[in-house]
Order: sequence, then structure tokens, then C-alpha cells
Amino acid sequence: MSNKSWHELKEQINGEISALVERESRYITITYCGGCGYEERASALADEIGSEIGIRTELYRTTGGVFEVDLGEERIFSKILLGRFPEDGEVVNILKAHK
Repeated sequence: MSNKSWHELKEQINGEISALVERESRYITITYCGGCGYEERASALADEIGSEIGIRTELYRTTGGVFEVDLGEERIFSKILLGRFPEDGEVVNILKAHK
């Protein structure tokens, strides 16, 4: 039996829940245009992120010429806004700056 008070246990549990929420919010979503032939590029970027950063990456196929990269709820790269694809290492460098 633990010698911790109810308040201490509650604080410990809240801390563990906060850490879990933080960890789970750190995932990457790559939304790409499948009809445009961007799947290979999206898959290669997901592999690069996984090997370099170790963050879970999900791919979402859509239409409309998009190639968007999100970290949790934050958009970190947008082909729509920039008019180009990310350069080699660009997304990984953005992610490293977020750590």
C-alpha cells in the first residue's frame, strides 16, 4: 500500500494523463492528392520523418492538388500556400525546430 495521500495520487494521475495527451498529440498527418500522383512523395516523406524524428505519420489521400503536412493541429507545410513541394530535409528541419 502506498503512503501517498489522495491529493498526491490525484496529482500523479493528472501528470501521467497530461504526458500521454502531449505524446499522442505529436503525430504527423500528410494529406496528399492521390489523383495527382503524389502518393510516392508522401510515403517517402513519411519514411524520412519516421527514421529521422520517430514521430508517427499518417497518410490521407484526397484530391485537389494538395500536399499538406500537419503536426497535431498545426499546419507546418502547405503546398497550396507555398506553391511548391517541400525540399529534401525541409519538413524534418521544421520538426526538429519544434522539439
